[in-house]
Amino acid sequence: MKKSARWIPATAIPVAVIAAGIVVPSMAASADVDLPDKTPQQVLALAAGSSGVAFSGTVEQTSDLGLPDIPSSLQGGSSSGESTSDALEMLTGSHTAQVFVDGEARQRVQVVDDLSERDVIRDGRDLWSYDSTSKDATHTTLPDTSSRDLPDTLADGTAVPQTPSELADAVLDAVGDTTTVTSSDDVSVAGRDAYRVVLTPDDADTLVARATLTVDAETGVPLAVTVDARGQDDPAISVALTSVSFETPASSVFEFTPPADATVTEVAAPAEGREAHGGEHAEPVVIGSGWSTVVGLDGATSVAGSAPADGSASGGDQGDRSALLDQVMTRVDGGRVLQTSLVSIYLGDDGRAFVGAVDTETLQAAVASAPAE
Repeated sequence: MKKSARWIPATAIPVAVIAAGIVVPSMAASADVDLPDKTPQQVLALAAGSSGVAFSGTVEQTSDLGLPDIPSSLQGGSSSGESTSDALEMLTGSHTAQVFVDGEARQRVQVVDDLSERDVIRDGRDLWSYDSTSKDATHTTLPDTSSRDLPDTLADGTAVPQTPSELADAVLDAVGDTTTVTSSDDVSVAGRDAYRVVLTPDDADTLVARATLTVDAETGVPLAVTVDARGQDDPAISVALTSVSFETPASSVFEFTPPADATVTEVAAPAEGREAHGGEHAEPVVIGSGWSTVVGLDGATSVAGSAPADGSASGGDQGDRSALLDQVMTRVDGGRVLQTSLVSIYLGDDGRAFVGAVDTETLQAAVASAPAE
């Protein structure tokens, strides 16, 4: 398992950095599940060593982040407005995904909704994304096959963790001196015996109350991850496998040919210090550490559709996106902010975006301390 920045999309609306997903997984603590004792650190090491394991399964996810309902009148219109709406819908609806993994360079995620499907497929250096509704396909030739990480944006413009392993990566990035790690009851998830550990931040500034990581006892693959927010009874984020097989998926699963009626776009692989659409960008600004880290991105809101400070818009697309953002965000000096139960986001009128698992006051203080462009 590798550390990654999947919650930080390079080109998508920054609202999409909030991970979709709360599911009540089929797990049960039982006297029948009595695994050999492992320390919490041994369980984390088991999870960290699972990156080469082949498996397939079904992931179910919904969300409970306290986002407001979006009026239907703002959910369509232009293609850009639809993309922004799709990103928000991924954060508020319920979704089922089929996941296939064969080592570090072959993965496929199929997000299945009513009468539609969104796919991200990696087969070695070839990376495809496809949306059956819009019939848009994107192809990228990756520079090498050494990294398991997929690009930060999916076919619909979101950067949502699609598997327990992806969410576990993000959670484990925060483990350090500011985290208390404890063991919990052994459980059964999707018919698999599993260890469970609880990570509790020792950080008064974060919105995260705790994260619970459930790890397959045999393979180390994360089967379920839930993240609880302070002051909220139900989990804010959870991604769980409801069924899983550790047989290697067939090679044909990772082969993709776009349909004849698809619109195919070739996108260059992002180089160091660049985003996928070609512009020069500085490395992300990182403020703080651990659970209350705030990350800033240059130029993110210009893609997301940030409107001028006076609320005007330069065109139909930007107007649609601006109106949609105004439904979920609050105007502040220099930009907009949004606080969910778990994550706060700042979209600046200057094109910068900042995100962190902190409240809006802490986030704005971090923005004020960030280096000027």
